[in-house]
Amino acid sequence: MRVVYASYDGALDPLGASQVLPYLEGLSRRGVGLRLVTFEKPERSSVRSDHLAVQERLAAAGIAWRPLPYHRRPRVPATLLDVMAGMRAIAAEASSGPADIVHCRGDVAMAMARWSRLPRSTRLLYDVRALFSEERVESGSWRRGSLLDRAVKKVESGNLWRADGIVVLTEGGREALVRVRPELPPHRIIPTCVDLDRFRPRPPGQAVEYGLVYSGSLGGSYMTREMVAFARASLAPVPGRPLFLTPQLEDAHRAGVSQDWAEARSVRPAEVPEWLRQARALFFFRKPTPANRASCPTKLAEALATGLPVVANRGVGDLDEVLEKEGVGVLVDSFTEEGFRDGAIRLSRLLQEPGLEQRCRRLAELRYGLPAGVEAYHRLYHELCARAAGR
Repeated sequence: MRVVYASYDGALDPLGASQVLPYLEGLSRRGVGLRLVTFEKPERSSVRSDHLAVQERLAAAGIAWRPLPYHRRPRVPATLLDVMAGMRAIAAEASSGPADIVHCRGDVAMAMARWSRLPRSTRLLYDVRALFSEERVESGSWRRGSLLDRAVKKVESGNLWRADGIVVLTEGGREALVRVRPELPPHRIIPTCVDLDRFRPRPPGQAVEYGLVYSGSLGGSYMTREMVAFARASLAPVPGRPLFLTPQLEDAHRAGVSQDWAEARSVRPAEVPEWLRQARALFFFRKPTPANRASCPTKLAEALATGLPVVANRGVGDLDEVLEKEGVGVLVDSFTEEGFRDGAIRLSRLLQEPGLEQRCRRLAELRYGLPAGVEAYHRLYHELCARAAGR
């Protein structure tokens, strides 16, 4: 089985390191021949040691890598330039083999692949990481109904109808696609997964220094001021100071995080598992929008794998059907002082339940573990190849 994996995110990005490379290594161990096409940002690819480390990691896994330069500005012409470069690269990689499947991570990669000159027998796997146009409208990047919005929606629709196979993160994401293409081709719901060997519960006897922990970027879909307000409301019910692990330290301080009641740190991605092990629970709030209904935050899987329960708001991904039903978290019902106080009290009760850490870890292994994700992709690859062969 020969697969070209195309991603508009870079292998050198933190997202690439956590959500692309581990999957590819797992698939390679299962005998899949992989060729990776990525777009690398200049500030990352210029760090020679990081570039060589990823190159050696992929070579050790038997994965061929074609990194292309990512262009940032001006936005639309730069993206079009990248799309044309990606079309040529994907076509070249797919004809070298030839490829059975082109696995497209996201809408830009899918557009590159479907506009490339590929053999008719090559299957296109559309890996939907987000509702792209909806996200951009919600973030204010462009106006709903604008020329750019209509153009991107047309590309998304074309991607969906051309796909021979589809992957989405949540049931909400699948429902959004069915409204456009009622009869979907072979598809899987594969949530954002985590490396279970890196994110592990704290060893017996390790001290717990912090109460709540937030890990990741601030702003955008994440509701910074509401999260800070909830962290303050948790001070009495949940033992330990709140901890914010984020590269945006100034944003945290402007939102009200101060040394007298909380702690904010910027740490390397490799250090995150150890910091999570020093907390009692992880929390985050995201805007409950249509785009976020299709999302699956990486931090959810990382927390559960570490044995931490999760506090979140309703209307995000599949959290409404997972956290409280599985006994691994708390859903906050309103962004009010009363709602925050109620959520903090319910969390304090949950933290006293015996077996909570083991319950969180077990759910991570069953639903969010990297082996489960790799297995799901591998089965879908086989189904697409079998259909192409008429079996």
